[in-house]
Amino acid sequence: MGKNSKSTNKEQLNKIIEEKKVYPVYQPIVSLKTGEIMGYEALSRICLEPCDFNVEEMFSYAEQFCCLWNLEYICRKKALKEIKGDLGNRKLFLNVSPNIFHDNRFKEGMTKEYLDRYQISPDQIVFEVGERTDIKEISTFQKTILHYEKQHYQIAIDDFGKGYAGFNRVFFLHPQYVKIDISLISGIDQDMVKSSLVEGFVKFCKNENIYLIAEGIETEEELKKLIELGVDYGQGYFLGKPDKKLVAIPAEIRKIIKKEQKNSLSPTNTPSFFGTIESICQKRGTTSSDTKALAVFEYFQKHPEISEICVTDKNQKVCGLLTKSYVDACFGGMYGFSLYSRFTVAELLNKNYLEVDYRMPIEMVARLALIRPNHMLYDAIIVSDEGSYIGIVTVKDLLEASVSIQVERALNTNPLTHLPGNMQIDHQISQRLFSKDMFSILYLDLDNFKSYNDAYGFENGDLMIKAMAMCMEDACRNQEFIGHIGGDDFVIISDDYNLEEVFHQIVESFHLCLENLYSEEDYQNGYIHSRNRRGEPETFPLASISGALYTNEKISVSSITDFSYKIALTKKHSKNHVGDYLQKTEDIPFPTEKEVV
Repeated sequence: MGKNSKSTNKEQLNKIIEEKKVYPVYQPIVSLKTGEIMGYEALSRICLEPCDFNVEEMFSYAEQFCCLWNLEYICRKKALKEIKGDLGNRKLFLNVSPNIFHDNRFKEGMTKEYLDRYQISPDQIVFEVGERTDIKEISTFQKTILHYEKQHYQIAIDDFGKGYAGFNRVFFLHPQYVKIDISLISGIDQDMVKSSLVEGFVKFCKNENIYLIAEGIETEEELKKLIELGVDYGQGYFLGKPDKKLVAIPAEIRKIIKKEQKNSLSPTNTPSFFGTIESICQKRGTTSSDTKALAVFEYFQKHPEISEICVTDKNQKVCGLLTKSYVDACFGGMYGFSLYSRFTVAELLNKNYLEVDYRMPIEMVARLALIRPNHMLYDAIIVSDEGSYIGIVTVKDLLEASVSIQVERALNTNPLTHLPGNMQIDHQISQRLFSKDMFSILYLDLDNFKSYNDAYGFENGDLMIKAMAMCMEDACRNQEFIGHIGGDDFVIISDDYNLEEVFHQIVESFHLCLENLYSEEDYQNGYIHSRNRRGEPETFPLASISGALYTNEKISVSSITDFSYKIALTKKHSKNHVGDYLQKTEDIPFPTEKEVV
């Protein structure tokens, strides 16, 4: 860049700041589970003509010329001002440079009183931290984040997956939202690597109670793939372009999302082992928006066991939630009763509530409930069907169900590998066994495991079992069910005919682990000295894997007993071979009924 060019850029930037030559646009962020708009990201556009740089370059120059605070302040203020009163209960995502957070002017400016001017509450603001600027003082930044979270602001990490900074920031900031970079979303429906990465992000974020947002969705195919992978929210030109107004989502887009989501929750797929939220919700009476607030107050007084009431319209569509604590607070105090007695429910209504689809798994709802702002943690959850009221789940009900789930999981999960145990395995098999849909079941066990366990001890035996489980999890990339029957016996169940390839990947990974599980001498020899089942000294080969594969492509069964017989015979054939071996049920010549007789 020449000297004159640099001078021109600085002059144009100064003019933009002095004359406020920027304006905001808003891009919708859409739920990939309901098709509704969760919030909007405020973006800035330049209205200076002529201008030799774009928006990204503008912020880069602002940092270079030490006027980033001034530029961001103008953009932020305009973004809030232009949508005054229009945001409803949705979120507003504001891009903030990490090091602006440290500025006292920012702390003093982003107060509840300041936001009240624009009819926005702090829990509707999400600060989006991107990679435009490096975070210089991490410990100081963490304290600053905590300061804002205590005031109910939320944090989003932008550009996740673009570089290492995004990963690091997730770990030390513990954000409420993570936005996947557009580079991973573009063409994800045709790229297995991108798909696998995003699938990993989904699992990670679910475990960490973080909402995942996919940026840059530009095609219907990308959208469908992201819904299939379980991403929470989406943003991009296919869903809605940035606009000066808060635009709605086209009906056809909402229809696509609902259809794809319904397919993923349909009976042909594996339902939640622990049930959906509908199973624990209670059908309670509702009230309408035109009801007098005094009537609701008196209702709560007469029914102390009721802690909340749902507000619906004449078609039973959910409008909001009123809690007893909130109504009591309104009617309390010296003037509360005389003031609020004249109000209707609509004037009193709190629209910040958690509403979930009746098909949502209990575990997922529990995660959603726990990441709410502190002042909402004990509010009930509304259960609906496409916006129509079904019932209410109290936090007490949710906690009791969650505890039951944890107990069931503890009872039905292998303590060593933490994989599902026999109860869940039986459930998965019986669900598919007589289905017309394609499926395959792969039984695995370790050869020469007992001799290894005897020679190397139980602790090392446990390490081999864990290594086997890890190799299985690494090889399974298409939502296969993985179960641990016990000891060195495992099972994998797939809704496809892909398990032969999975078996070979497991074998390859497992043999890479063996070098660390055996002594150097034993590994080089290819055998160990141990004792056989009669207690006599004997040499044994290194551990290998036997597999028994059943699919319904060519073989059918008439009963559970028939399946058990065929898979047992398949296992026996597999174990008769030395080393790694996969035996398919379809390759075994089963005797006919006459031969059996």
